Amino acid sequence: MANERSAWSMATPMLLFSCFCLLTGDMLFGYDTGSFGGILANPPLSENFLGCLFAGPAIERFGHRAVFVGLSAISCVGIIIELTAAGNAPGTGRVAQFIVGRIIVYISVGLVEVNVTTYQSEIVPAAFRGIVVVSLQLFLNAGSIVSSGVNKAFSTRADPSGWRSVAGIQFVFPVLISLCAFFIPNSPRWLLSKDREEDAVVALRRLRPEADAADGHCDAEIQAIKESLQDQVHKAPWLDLFRGTNLRRTLIVMAFYFFQQATGQAFVSTYQTVFYKENGYASHAFDYPIITSVLGFVAVIPAMYLVDTVGRRYSLIASYFFQAFWMYLLAGLGQKAHHSPTESGVIVASFMLFSVSFNIGGASIPYLLGTEIPNSAVREKTQSLGGAWNVIWAFATNYSIPYMIKALHFQVGWVFGSISVVTLILTFFFLPETKGRTLEEIDAIFEVPFNPFRAVEPPHHAIASSRTSQGEGGDESDMGKTDVEHGSRVEITHV
Repeated sequence: MANERSAWSMATPMLLFSCFCLLTGDMLFGYDTGSFGGILANPPLSENFLGCLFAGPAIERFGHRAVFVGLSAISCVGIIIELTAAGNAPGTGRVAQFIVGRIIVYISVGLVEVNVTTYQSEIVPAAFRGIVVVSLQLFLNAGSIVSSGVNKAFSTRADPSGWRSVAGIQFVFPVLISLCAFFIPNSPRWLLSKDREEDAVVALRRLRPEADAADGHCDAEIQAIKESLQDQVHKAPWLDLFRGTNLRRTLIVMAFYFFQQATGQAFVSTYQTVFYKENGYASHAFDYPIITSVLGFVAVIPAMYLVDTVGRRYSLIASYFFQAFWMYLLAGLGQKAHHSPTESGVIVASFMLFSVSFNIGGASIPYLLGTEIPNSAVREKTQSLGGAWNVIWAFATNYSIPYMIKALHFQVGWVFGSISVVTLILTFFFLPETKGRTLEEIDAIFEVPFNPFRAVEPPHHAIASSRTSQGEGGDESDMGKTDVEHGSRVEITHV
């Protein structure tokens, strides 16, 4: 408990501001998708893909702050193109120009997805890194809910002012992001990668309590990080993602981004209205999805708590278990020729409870894994590749689900339920538990063979150096001690 209290004492106003002000970027993501998903049935694949893929090298070269400003400028350009595409009378707009604007905005969305999460993971103490990064799902859902309200408010407008209003509101998000970027510090780890050690200390002092800065703890933390990273201080080329222990880390990140899309979330979130219409629930086809969205939003709140208490592994295992359960229940009841009122209610409830189960773990934890599992030398590139991989599978699932619904009807639940079962098994056998571990300790986790049934000690050098890091959940009394001296064991798992 002493370590936990010490870690939370690091939650200074500047740290909290730096973590949460940029979540307006995730609201941009949610608002953008919710506002225009109906216009473009599938978001522009290549542009979102390129935005994610380009984000890593851009962050490595220019830093998070510069990329925040850059993505805001890109977003504003896209919005202006959208707004000027609308004509002055119905039917006079320029569709091609509007689509170009959408494409440009989606490049900025891809940059947001990678930049926000990697920045947060590098400045937040280990004890509450999970709650901060997972909060992106809360803001993403909030942006989607805002877009629903805006769309409804302007749905009766027949003149171009309705479309201009929906598109124009997007300006709020990039403007806020660019303003916030001028007040936050650069990531100390990024500054170290540029051999700017003094600047890294200055940046860390802005994030840590004044007492730590005065006592020299910030200098000690930077030295500890530098010593732990050793030859991984500087950024590495793309090929290093597939060398040594990085290969396992890259595969984990890509696997869980795949699972995020393949366990049925698009079926429930995007195509449930279509499913309701085609399977006897047409009278409530637009009411039920609203309830589902609200429940999914609420479910993120306990998820933010559980990820740093129960942990990543068990949050995901529970999430996948219940995702499979609700999909199997949907398929089992749906295959009956006639449904009683109770059975019909259970089918609808299965959709809604699947959304709750998905948002408890499977929705947001992949973003967290993509930022904390890779080592510092390839963190941005790994998250970029994972995000781009996610975009590909989002497109693939959104494209194929309508055909699956027509061919399988309720039986589509057997497909997604079975994928969730396989995912649960793979999570148990291959995913490390990174709860409460510093980024440098996570590096040590991957230095030893993995056995999910056995706890072993990590290399001593990783523990000793990381415990000098005040901002990573350490305490001055912990310096130089291993976890055995505290009466606990370090669980080491890897892929």
